[in-house]
Amino acid sequence: MSTTNDDPDAARPGEAGESGASDYLWDRSGPPDPEIVALESALAGRRWSGRLPAALEPAPLRRRDRALRLLPRALAASLLAAAVLFGGFAVWHGLREPHGAGPVATEPVAAAPTPYSIDSSEGAYRIEDTRTADGALVPGTRLVTQADARVTLRVGPIGTITVEPETRLRIEEPAAAVAAASGATDGEYLLWLERGTISATIFAAPRLFQLGTPSGIAVDMGCAYTATVDESGLTRLAVTLGQVAFETPQRKVLVPLGASALAWPGRGPGTPVWDDAAPEFRAAVERLDASIGSAATPAAELATVLATERTEDSLSLYHLLDSALDDAPRAQIYERLVALAPQPEGVTRAGCLARDHAQLLAWRDAMGWAWPAGTSSKLKGEPLHPGAPR
Repeated sequence: MSTTNDDPDAARPGEAGESGASDYLWDRSGPPDPEIVALESALAGRRWSGRLPAALEPAPLRRRDRALRLLPRALAASLLAAAVLFGGFAVWHGLREPHGAGPVATEPVAAAPTPYSIDSSEGAYRIEDTRTADGALVPGTRLVTQADARVTLRVGPIGTITVEPETRLRIEEPAAAVAAASGATDGEYLLWLERGTISATIFAAPRLFQLGTPSGIAVDMGCAYTATVDESGLTRLAVTLGQVAFETPQRKVLVPLGASALAWPGRGPGTPVWDDAAPEFRAAVERLDASIGSAATPAAELATVLATERTEDSLSLYHLLDSALDDAPRAQIYERLVALAPQPEGVTRAGCLARDHAQLLAWRDAMGWAWPAGTSSKLKGEPLHPGAPR
């Protein structure tokens, strides 16, 4: 006999029934019910054994499969060990080697700041010996123009350089190059004209910008000028504004507005001459320059120079007086210079023939074609105003 949950009179667990079979059914505490015992015996072979059926058991791992599962862990451990080993070596090497002892870079590097830049251009040009990745115009590089090219180069905030066709212009470090060529160490901008023609327009403090040539250093005094170097290194400097000092250790000349000067490799700058001077006067001055250091001074050329009647030609006479010509021709030049532009007080014949620097400078400042320190400008041929500052 059995009961269901639907029978309200059915015996509850722990309550006695007609035969007590309900207790055996729930907790096996009552007398066994023959029907229940028979049912248990029939189902005994299907009792849960605590294990899954054989068909659902996972297959045992083979040795190869087990190795594959362990491979990622082994690889990770190896990489970690290598990283630790490399890091330790790097630390040891960094402590052992001095800093900054690495190899010199062989590839172009990023450009350092440079005051030079291409402002405009026409035609073909190139930049040689590039030291930087972007071809910047840094010391050691060279700007080369072709036959149809013209390039305007900006020089920091102080001016521009026009590079004419078939010209080679090199960027230099100022101090070393100027010291080697002229003994000067001032100047913050230095370009080197190897061949061809440039026109410079510079508005800056005196001596800030300088142009090197095979024949000397052109030192800007706040001016505009043109310089040309031919295949032999012969240089011609022509000033169109202000004045330029043309210098070597052996000789220094001052070239003012409207004048020009030649210079030769090994000899340095020659005597400045006005651009409107007579051709025979110019030729005579060049011959006198060429005779410096020779056995004799050409008499005919000396006579041509001494015959000038122009006050402006004191420019050339002054520089011939302050040259390495022999004493005899220099004494004649002194007398002619006194006649054209009398010397100021304190300037003596003996001092000028001895090439006393202070006396010659005082005379030069009084002649009108030079700009004494402290003056703004002067016209060619006009004497220094008595009230002008010195």
